[in-house]
Amino acid sequence: MGRSSMPPALVELANPTSPEAQVAALRNLKNEIVGHDQRKELAVRHGVVKPLTGILRTEARKGGKRRRWANGNSSAAREGERATEWGTEEELRFQATLVVGSLANGGPAFIAPLLAGDVLSPLVETLSPSEVPSKLLVATLRTLNQIADAVTQEGPWKDAADGPLRSTLSSTVYGIMYARPVVESLAEILAQETRSATAHQQISLAAKLIAKTCQEESQKKLLLDAGILDLLATKLAAIASVDAQALRMEPRQPSREELPAMYLPDIIEAIAAFVERSNYNAARFIYSQPIQQLFGASKEDGYAYQATPWEKLTPRLQTIQNKSDAYAKSWPALGSFSTLGTVEGYNRLDALQTTSRTVITDEPENALFIWLMFVARRNEGRTRLSACWLLALLKIFGDKWPLNDPSKTTRDRHFSYLIIPLVIKMIDEANETSDYARRNAPMTPQAREECRFLLARSPLVLAALVGNNKTLQNAAVDARVLLTLVQILKKSFDPVTTSSKPLWSPRPASNNRPDPTVDQPSSTLGSPGFSAEIIHGFRCRESALLALAAMADTQDHLRKLVIEIGAATYILDSLVPYSEQTKDLSPSTPHDASASSRMGNPVPVLVAACKVTRSLSRSVSVLRTSLIDHGIAQPSFDLLTHPNVRVQIAATEVITNLVLEVSPMRTEIMEAGALKTLCEHCRSANFDLRFSSLWALKHLCLGISTTTKIQCLEELGVGWLVQTLNGEPGKGSTSTPLGMGTPNAAGEQVDILNAVDDPHMDVDEEASSPDDEDTMTDSIASMRRHQHHGSRYTSATNIRDRLQQIKNDEQDQRLNSERDDIRMQEQALDFLRNFTAEEKASGEMIDHLLKSFGHSRFFELLDAKLRPKGASAIPGPSQPRATGIRAGDAPNYWSNLNTTREGGNWASYPPTELIASTLWILVHLANGRPQHRSLLISQSQLMQHVLPLLSHPRRDVRLPCAWFINNLTWVEDHGDEPASRERAQSLRQLGFEEGARLLGRDTDLDIRERAKTAVEQMGKLLGDGGRSTGYQSPAGFGEQGGAGGAGGGGGNTSSVSTSRNSNLDSDLDSDLLDYPCAASSRPSSSSLPT
Repeated sequence: MGRSSMPPALVELANPTSPEAQVAALRNLKNEIVGHDQRKELAVRHGVVKPLTGILRTEARKGGKRRRWANGNSSAAREGERATEWGTEEELRFQATLVVGSLANGGPAFIAPLLAGDVLSPLVETLSPSEVPSKLLVATLRTLNQIADAVTQEGPWKDAADGPLRSTLSSTVYGIMYARPVVESLAEILAQETRSATAHQQISLAAKLIAKTCQEESQKKLLLDAGILDLLATKLAAIASVDAQALRMEPRQPSREELPAMYLPDIIEAIAAFVERSNYNAARFIYSQPIQQLFGASKEDGYAYQATPWEKLTPRLQTIQNKSDAYAKSWPALGSFSTLGTVEGYNRLDALQTTSRTVITDEPENALFIWLMFVARRNEGRTRLSACWLLALLKIFGDKWPLNDPSKTTRDRHFSYLIIPLVIKMIDEANETSDYARRNAPMTPQAREECRFLLARSPLVLAALVGNNKTLQNAAVDARVLLTLVQILKKSFDPVTTSSKPLWSPRPASNNRPDPTVDQPSSTLGSPGFSAEIIHGFRCRESALLALAAMADTQDHLRKLVIEIGAATYILDSLVPYSEQTKDLSPSTPHDASASSRMGNPVPVLVAACKVTRSLSRSVSVLRTSLIDHGIAQPSFDLLTHPNVRVQIAATEVITNLVLEVSPMRTEIMEAGALKTLCEHCRSANFDLRFSSLWALKHLCLGISTTTKIQCLEELGVGWLVQTLNGEPGKGSTSTPLGMGTPNAAGEQVDILNAVDDPHMDVDEEASSPDDEDTMTDSIASMRRHQHHGSRYTSATNIRDRLQQIKNDEQDQRLNSERDDIRMQEQALDFLRNFTAEEKASGEMIDHLLKSFGHSRFFELLDAKLRPKGASAIPGPSQPRATGIRAGDAPNYWSNLNTTREGGNWASYPPTELIASTLWILVHLANGRPQHRSLLISQSQLMQHVLPLLSHPRRDVRLPCAWFINNLTWVEDHGDEPASRERAQSLRQLGFEEGARLLGRDTDLDIRERAKTAVEQMGKLLGDGGRSTGYQSPAGFGEQGGAGGAGGGGGNTSSVSTSRNSNLDSDLDSDLLDYPCAASSRPSSSSLPT
């Protein structure tokens, strides 16, 4: 097409002479523009969109009315087939739909005029299979999929600044698609029970459309209410029933719901779109009737588990076996543990000598998981990928809501041997730089497209599988996946060349005036967006970064390995946002692809880069060497002011680790203005940004100068802190404690506020010892195990109760608001805790804090976090003051300590996190000057509320109690002995001495030692010596007599010492991050990165 004249077909469409001529014109236009973007642009500029809209709308109205009349006629059975015969009107609409699909293939530049011309509305209005011929419905669904693919190529500058990641075109398209009539039509398509190949194709295209577009919670809810998830589960069960019949040796009995196996990945991906980031949807899928009927069992709670035929589909895993075992030779470990050096425990198996065959078999896996594993192992390509993706999502759900699944304990081994090797094999085979790719080059266009899809998606599957799971991380490292991920990351920065050229015209573009007879909005191209190659590069970059972040999130040696293989340079490049100059590109000017590849990154890549930076910054050695060498501080700080709130949150989580006291980048970040920016973000409307910013300020406030601390407090505002501690506006106040007093759907008292592990509190922690009494916690994780052991299969009533419990936890706005409020209060308390931490314990910060808040208001705020529900803030007539308790009454209070600890009314107390954080503030106050210790003891009501906490079932509450008594009995110098003796006498009268004695027999070593020291100090002050305590004092009073130590619990590591030496260990080992205590001699809550 050498000249920019109007194509003849457009003349007929603009001035139609007959339906037959229009059909011929559309067919010619379709043949002209297919695969030719320049001709598509010419057709749009000459106004092809409006005639297309008119044809689609007019013919849809005619066809719909005719078919509705036929379906409503009493003789519909006879006339239905005749009414849906293919005629000229159907052919006209069919050809128009194909032309729209061809235009959509041109990219986002052509979607803008299609939306301006309102082409999408008549397409989605006629999706009902009862009103639309099958051939036309297939074409319409295929066109909608093409439009959904095109909007993903829109430029990153269209991302919303303060909301969900949605571009202008995609938000418009999804808004039209996710209307109730359209969703009901999709449900009608999926509900078809026929063995027609055309119907199967319709179901597949509808499932693809859902998988591509269903991302927001509102969209999922709309589809869920229409029953689409249950329909997809029915289709999946119908396909799986083929394998079930084969296992039972039954004759083949095809079901009307059954689809060909080639459509299985489409169904699985649509289900995965529901399940992703929604535990309730995952539970709805697992407990749906078709899934339970096929994969469940008839056993009720309390019955012994029996083997099912599904277990024949996967190999039997064994913990210990003989080398001569024939079974071991038949089923090797698939290479996932080919080198066992990095997997602790497995490297000793060869040393085990057994005289006879010793086999310990694992608990059989869930039947649904077994079948998905079988699908992944039997198939390749998209089918394998989709099965592994759904397995990963269901595993995430199972980790959070185990619901007594007995296979949970051995699931990691199944995934290590059976799934991780398959995922890594997909990554290796899809990697363009691998030997496999070079051996199989060149590939067909279809094979190349599938390979690109696998390359972009398989690292995401790996990230979902190995996140927070050391076993699976080690299995992946043994398969040498880290180097492959870095190769993919490096390849994503390679320049991409395109051959796009502007359409030639005999006249300059400046002289081309728009035709006044043509509708301008529908004849003007939009922004060209990115080419498919650049979008693919961004997706590969994002997935590789997320996989690296998941691999390095828990183990320090893996963080070092990521740095050693050269990933730091590409991570730094991924932190650069997309350049603002690309906003000024004209629609007709194609992007310079080679420049775009290194011009910057869209929002998803920036978020992924922040995540991997956060994972790496958890290592002290990496933080002090590689990250500072690569200059990671300034790019991370720059992202704090990015217009997208998701990037701000991710960058704040990175800054939280970079401003640690052990970080050499702290000064640089503070000089750049981080303090002011973080304080501003604490007032953001977005909760996650407020929470992360306050967490970062908590870290920043520790170990800085007095002037900077005061500036931080003034910038944040005492009023804001008081408001946060009292409960943010519109949220629950802690004056009414929130704990285990909330019943779930089954009527159980569940601590909903402690139900979910804080996603930000993901520091490395030491494994709990078997004797640790934290198993007595009131968290929902323990409440979920109230049924009989091994009760995998439950009744319909229990399923409904469990679904309601999961739904409330995820969707109940009141509970989520209260939970968020508790999290903010915890961070505010920790901020105050670090604010009062001083190098020389001068008490200056304590004085400033008390002056800023006011003595009465400050202690009332703390008391509100310790007293149980219904307790009075001031002593009442029937409630004696603490100073009136006689010394002889104290032992009676502690006569039943064990009963109090196990069966006390702890449900009426505030959440444990708030209690622990408040107690550590009291520990800090007691670590100040002697006047501060006397001031604390004078707070009689506060001391009364602290006393019962010495018998709390949680270690992280009892430990600060022990430190609190220890610090209150500390003797500053010989001149402080009279005042210290008074304090010791008051503590004895209050009952703290007897409480400390009983803590001296605690199961936790740290608590025992702190309590023993406190009892010894009190005994010396009161003249009892070693006779009344039963302990020997290791030292006298003074600066050399204190006991240094550390203690921590929960997500916030805390360390306190009664000694005056408060310097951090100068030789911190990186392995410190795997231990929940820091080598600090003052109580801080930021000893570990997040």
